[in-house]
Amino acid sequence: MATLHQDRRSQRDFAELTKNINQTQWLGLTVINTNKGKKNDAIGYVEFEAIYQVNEPRQLHERSKFIKDNGQWFYVEGDILPGTVPKRHQPCWCGSGEKYKKCHGV
Repeated sequence: MATLHQDRRSQRDFAELTKNINQTQWLGLTVINTNKGKKNDAIGYVEFEAIYQVNEPRQLHERSKFIKDNGQWFYVEGDILPGTVPKRHQPCWCGSGEKYKKCHGV
């Protein structure tokens, strides 16, 4: 909640995030691209893919928008993008060590 812009915060968000955090195990994060977000910028974008597990491994691929307010970066909004689909013989995105075709590519 500390990194969510105050104009976007609500008690409902806090309760929902707390519930989700307690049920989620984060397995990995890959930053795919950044745009702006430098020292003198007021806006920035980060495209990332996070691997997490609730009951089974899942992907979150998002392009997030941040704004700088009083020198601190805050999340404003994001666009959910399709997850990565490796080629059949590449390692699976879930980190199992299996090839994609034998894991989530079945």
